[in-house]
Amino acid sequence: MTGGSWGLAALLCWHLGVSGGLPREVPLAQVAPYVSGERLVRVLIFDGAASLSLRPTRAVAVERPADGSRLAVVSAGAAVTVTWRSGKAELRAGRFRLTSLPVRLRPLAAGGEAVVSARGGWGRRARYPGALEIALGEEGLRVVAHLPLEDYLAGVVAAEVPAGFPWEAVRAQAIAARTYTLCHLDDHAREGADLCALTHCQAYLGPPSPGSRAEEAVRDTAGLVLAWNGLLVDAMYHAACGGATAAPWEVRQGKLLPYLRRADDSDWSGEGGPFCARGHQVTWQKRITRQQAERLISSNLGKVLGEPGLSPGRLRSLRIAGRAGDRVEWLEVATTRGTYRVRGDAIRWLFGSGRPGPTGLRSTSFTLSVEADRTGLPRAYLFRGTGHGHGIGLCQWGARGRAELGQTAADILAAYYPGAEVVDLRGC
Repeated sequence: MTGGSWGLAALLCWHLGVSGGLPREVPLAQVAPYVSGERLVRVLIFDGAASLSLRPTRAVAVERPADGSRLAVVSAGAAVTVTWRSGKAELRAGRFRLTSLPVRLRPLAAGGEAVVSARGGWGRRARYPGALEIALGEEGLRVVAHLPLEDYLAGVVAAEVPAGFPWEAVRAQAIAARTYTLCHLDDHAREGADLCALTHCQAYLGPPSPGSRAEEAVRDTAGLVLAWNGLLVDAMYHAACGGATAAPWEVRQGKLLPYLRRADDSDWSGEGGPFCARGHQVTWQKRITRQQAERLISSNLGKVLGEPGLSPGRLRSLRIAGRAGDRVEWLEVATTRGTYRVRGDAIRWLFGSGRPGPTGLRSTSFTLSVEADRTGLPRAYLFRGTGHGHGIGLCQWGARGRAELGQTAADILAAYYPGAEVVDLRGC
């Protein structure tokens, strides 16, 4: 973007901020209680389960979340099971039975954790610290962990960043993850949580090993966040940009933010390739047969367009209908019942589960070619792309490449969130 056009965009963004049009306006003082530990972060770790199995490492109190009244005490190592059927649930712990939820399992001593696993729904078997609240969700049992911000962040950084990343890249990730967390509190309010444990929010797999670099980086950057104009930065990040980051409004609706913009991310001081290509494969390709494409579109088109129950008919063609830089902004899907246009990140989800997650296309930076059969009809669609993720904000593998070349966490954050400053919330 040229200087003049960027200036115009920044001015427009300022006006949107004043009028309340920005997607996030979180004053720094508002989140200070989370940094001090006065308030806990609520993380959705399981949802839609038919049954749960929990084994606490230390004694836990079984409580009612509404008033904290104690119903029972479960000793360390004892098995707790919760089953759900036809909208009804039952919790068992030895001779104790409970047939009404929600309920909270709170460790009676510091350092208490529980190994949690489930059948059905989503969630990963792991050790989870803090109080665990179990409730009935729309499709089964739901578990929300309540834990201090810094404990949660140690798990996030360990899950988001490979163990071999350079120290300054891990520090940059810790600051970005802390900022993102505080900016996105209540994203899952409908489920009684702040964030989920999936990449839809931030990956979280429970605490890292004691003394890990993730834990050390979170402790070393305690209280540090990114701010712009007195507000928290919406510190989005992704795995690999493939050579150029994206502006939010190019891949997602309603995000015009001055510290996030499309920019080249190549190391012109050396070989000239993307920072994220240092030790990482950023190119990819995916072949989808016509039959596979028809099934995915039939299942997912209504989801990504916000039209549940849409029956699009048989697929006629796929065509790139617009680009924003190297990224596909619009994909045209022509079927026997009409022509539909899918925008930005929804293009990735169209060829996966129909919702944000690890399936589908790795990025929207791709070319599309068609393999035809002998009659000239499409036999398969070949996507050739670069990068992994939405491309907005910090590029994790780019941060690795920059750190290897001697850049500090401050340098890395300045590159991916230009105009933002690092501030210490412990002084708020």
